Parts: sequence; structure tokens; C-alpha cells
Amino acid sequence: MKRSQRGVWVAAGLGLLGAWACATGGAPADGPGVEEKSMASAARASVDVFSGREPPTWMLSGEEARALREAVDALPEGTRPLPDVGLGYRGFTVTWADGARATVYRDVVEFVSDGRAQLREDTARAVEERLLLGSRPHLDPELFTVVASQVQAAQP
Repeated sequence: MKRSQRGVWVAAGLGLLGAWACATGGAPADGPGVEEKSMASAARASVDVFSGREPPTWMLSGEEARALREAVDALPEGTRPLPDVGLGYRGFTVTWADGARATVYRDVVEFVSDGRAQLREDTARAVEERLLLGSRPHLDPELFTVVASQVQAAQP
């Protein structure tokens, strides 16, 4: 094939690829486009365990997000703030599609919604335990073991 014909075929292929990207929204099936659409009906969770690195993050299904929000809403008001724990495990964070956010560490939950922060008390640590169990399929097995040991280290 002559060099000029090859260039035509490459240009045509790139044109088709561009047309496909425009028609499909330009994002691959597992790319950010799908994740952003999922946020409309779910929530994003993360575990704060690394220093200087992004925390491991995963999506919660709509049902998981709803049940977790109900669990946080049902907690009684608290007065103790989240402790400053330094390095290592520092809790879980959940951000819902409406912008509400819960930071969960041990028996304290800081819930922020509509710019208003509320402290909640979770003496049974049920929210933290729910997040820990839900993180298992999303974390490397060794990391899950480390996080689980840190969560359970302060169990009464």
C-alpha cells in the first residue's frame, strides 16, 4: 500500500473513532463518565489510611447509600469531635450525590449537610463496622486486614 493511501485509512479510522466517542459520550465503559452517572443514585466511600497518597475509594450502590444515610440519620447527637489521630487509619468518609458527607472514626460520626456540621454518637460503632465490611471487595486483601485490625484494635 502506498504511503498516501495508508494516511487516508489512518485518518478515516481516527475519524470513525472520534465519531464513536462523540456518540457514546467519549468515556470508556469503566471510565469517569460511568462513575459520575453512578453518583446520581449512589455514594462514594473511602478509607483514610495512607499519608501523602489518595485514599482507596469505591462506589456504594443506591441501596447501600440509602441504608447508610438512614443509619447515620438515626444516630443520636454527640458532643465529642473527631480526634486528631496522626498517622495510620483515620476513618472512613462517605460522600453522597447531594453533597452530604459523613466522616466516621470509631464511635464519632461528623455529618455535614447543606453547610451545617453535626456530631453524632455511634457507641455500637455500627456505621464504622458497616463501612469496614463493605470495603472488603474493594480493598487489596492485605490492606483490608490492616484496616480491620485498626478498626478492631479499639473495640471495647
